[in-house]
Amino acid sequence: MERHRVLLFVLCLAVLLTARQEIRAQAFNKDRTTEEKVHLISAQVAEMYELFGVSYRKVTGPARFLHNDTYILCDTAIWNTADNVIDAVGNVEIIQQGTRLKGETIHYIGDLNTAEVRGKTVELLDEEGNCLRTRYLNFNTKDSIGYFFNGGSMVDNQGTILESRKGYYYSKEKLFCFYEHVEMGTDTLRVKADSLYYHSDLNLAEFWGNVQAWHTDGFLTAGEGTYEREKELFHFMDNVFIRTNEQEIMAEDVHYDRINNSGILRRNIQVRDTTQQLLILGDRLDFRRNPDWAQVTQEPVFITYEVDQEANRKDSLFLRADTLLVFTSTYGQMDSLERVRAFARRDIPVRNKPADPAQSVMLPDSTTAIPASDTVSTETSGTNMPVQDSLEIQLFLVKTDSTFLAEVKHRGDSLFNTLEVHFFYGHSNVRVYKSDFQSVCDSMVFNSIDSVLRQYGKPVLWNQESQLSADSIQFRFSRDSLYRVDFLSKAFLISQEEEIFFHQIKADLMYAHIRDNDIFRFDAVKNAKALFYIPEDSLITSLNIKECEEMNVFLKERRAQRIIYKKSVKSDMIPLFELKKDQERLAEFNWRAPERPSDRYAITSRMVVDSPPQNKSWYKEPLFPYTLKFFPDVHARPSTLGSGTTIDAVRELNRRETENKINPFVPLQEKNLTPVLNEEAAVVGMQKERQHIPANTRRITPVLQRKQLQVQQIE
Repeated sequence: MERHRVLLFVLCLAVLLTARQEIRAQAFNKDRTTEEKVHLISAQVAEMYELFGVSYRKVTGPARFLHNDTYILCDTAIWNTADNVIDAVGNVEIIQQGTRLKGETIHYIGDLNTAEVRGKTVELLDEEGNCLRTRYLNFNTKDSIGYFFNGGSMVDNQGTILESRKGYYYSKEKLFCFYEHVEMGTDTLRVKADSLYYHSDLNLAEFWGNVQAWHTDGFLTAGEGTYEREKELFHFMDNVFIRTNEQEIMAEDVHYDRINNSGILRRNIQVRDTTQQLLILGDRLDFRRNPDWAQVTQEPVFITYEVDQEANRKDSLFLRADTLLVFTSTYGQMDSLERVRAFARRDIPVRNKPADPAQSVMLPDSTTAIPASDTVSTETSGTNMPVQDSLEIQLFLVKTDSTFLAEVKHRGDSLFNTLEVHFFYGHSNVRVYKSDFQSVCDSMVFNSIDSVLRQYGKPVLWNQESQLSADSIQFRFSRDSLYRVDFLSKAFLISQEEEIFFHQIKADLMYAHIRDNDIFRFDAVKNAKALFYIPEDSLITSLNIKECEEMNVFLKERRAQRIIYKKSVKSDMIPLFELKKDQERLAEFNWRAPERPSDRYAITSRMVVDSPPQNKSWYKEPLFPYTLKFFPDVHARPSTLGSGTTIDAVRELNRRETENKINPFVPLQEKNLTPVLNEEAAVVGMQKERQHIPANTRRITPVLQRKQLQVQQIE
């Protein structure tokens, strides 16, 4: 009885297999043309045998097959002519135009135009000399598309490393697509991303999703980017963040030309100098290196800040202009006239003998006497003198020693021609705001020869209730500190007292002397005139009018302690009830309070963005584990791992291999031998079962679009 059951089972199985073969024959042999059939070109021996009613040919030798203008080479093959299927082993190779594919075994399904190539090392070579290695690769001979999974690595003809867990190769478009665990490495750049497209004919890489890049100059994150190897052109987009040893940069769009050391930053730019507490904001920044040159346009802003650790507060200075320009030149390259003028402006004070305020008063000449009434104390004058508090302008200029300090560097043999000179320009609508200092002018200029910051175009400064203006203003720096401010031509000081009274000093020249970040002396020189409103019992009762050739004001704790008038001194005291309207103001009086920036938002509405924290567990440099597996010699190069180690790469490789076993990308499914009643459903099921190259929805980029049009024109 048991014997009959076994025979019955064998008979049913034979019937099912025969029926299945008939269905397969109907499915794949139907309307199969000569071009669709696999052809044997050459072999040493070809034998025929039959198994379960199916005819096979055993081909040995070296053997050569042809299908879709593609050659399939091997030592031995089992050829199912009915199903148009070849199983080949031994020195297997696929050759199609410029593409060569090598492995240990090939399972070729002619009706699906698909070659499943397997082996310890499966290698794909294209006509550009790029080499892709993996263990699992499927290749469509009709569409010239390859698909690898469970890990693969490619080394291009210039030594660039690209690897991922799975990817595609499009021979016609000369395109490699990498997905998941994507890593790319060159001698100067290492990149990680969710996906990467490599155009082998253009030597161009495009990458998207969690882009992380390590360059010789620092670290970068972005949403997407491109890299053109031959021209060394970088383009990063979408929330770009760059961190170097000295700077943190944010922008929406970054172009960088490494060969020419130049680039462009666009939209929502924020550059933070971490060593100098300096920020730059704007919507466009153009820069060059060697020599340094940077121009910020489209609402540029400079911000500097000081942090008071005791009070736990930050005080910032904001400066904007239509264009901000910073660059480095040499003495030899400078215009000779500008160089002469810069040397003429140099006036570095001697600091080894600090002057005492009481001893620094210039004595009058022998022909002029100083009336006793012309030496006025603070108690009797009631004058509220301006306090610039070092004018604070050095906070945003001096702190960047690469641009604003007077120090220079010697390069080369010719001292005159190679000494570096640093320049700073602010063009059009310059505005400055700090909590205790504001300023406006049309333009400002600085160079490191004279260490003088010059303001032009109706410059004016405000400090508390005081306003100072002149045709031009010069801030003089010595190394890292401001020591004097010069008000040149038509200098005018106005200090508001109450609401309607204004103390005024006017002269051809004015000088504010700075020591320890505070004004200790103020000079008005040539044709000095002054109006001081004098209070009695906290009420303004009279106006004191002074005229002289020179006026020296000495201050202590920001208050005028003594005023000295020299040469041709005239004085007059007028009670308020006798004061005429034309006596209340000096000639050319101009109170410019409406122009004064009221707060930092009068400079810019842009907000400073905090730098993203650097998560060391997330931002790990590439280890290239698949390259270690398939290209151990390449992986051993010093430039490949950078700060990583081979041990870490081995651990990462083992982790990914375990991941593949648990959840392989494309698991090889067993053939379904269950009988199917509907033949059409059976055909569709078998075709779906054998679709071993998953559909890839590629991201159509401008580069890819142009290449696809070229392919269509050729076809």
